[in-house]
Amino acid sequence: MKTLTTFSSHDTRLAAKRLAKTLKPGTVIRLEGNLGSGKTTFIKGIAEGLGVSSAEEVTSPTFVLMHLYRGRVPVYHFDLYRLETEAELETLGFEEFLNDPSAICCIEWPEKAGDLIPANALTVHLEINGPEQRTLRITEGKKHAKGK
Repeated sequence: MKTLTTFSSHDTRLAAKRLAKTLKPGTVIRLEGNLGSGKTTFIKGIAEGLGVSSAEEVTSPTFVLMHLYRGRVPVYHFDLYRLETEAELETLGFEEFLNDPSAICCIEWPEKAGDLIPANALTVHLEINGPEQRTLRITEGKKHAKGK
């Protein structure tokens, strides 16, 4: 597990941008944390690091469940906050996106997807420490940052 502390949204984006440069296409990222913890901000940094021309186009897809950002490597951004049933994911073709070997898949509120997310997913847990300060815990595989 890797632990980082950031002191601004810019720091959080920069940490994600650095991480993005190490990611291989086909990677799935679980983003965990309370509302306002910086999950979408983190994805903006991932998008920047993967060559999305304008990270400002990265917004939370809360009402549509998924956005696609085109860069050097495509980024699928899911926000499952408003998901009511796992069956809704089936209508989206969620598993096809998760298994796309040419893209990075970022998922906010991954616990709503149940067991659909692969065991080898990277988990980023964001914890609020103050108005701008965050602790980021990055874990590979089945060990999830919550409940270590």
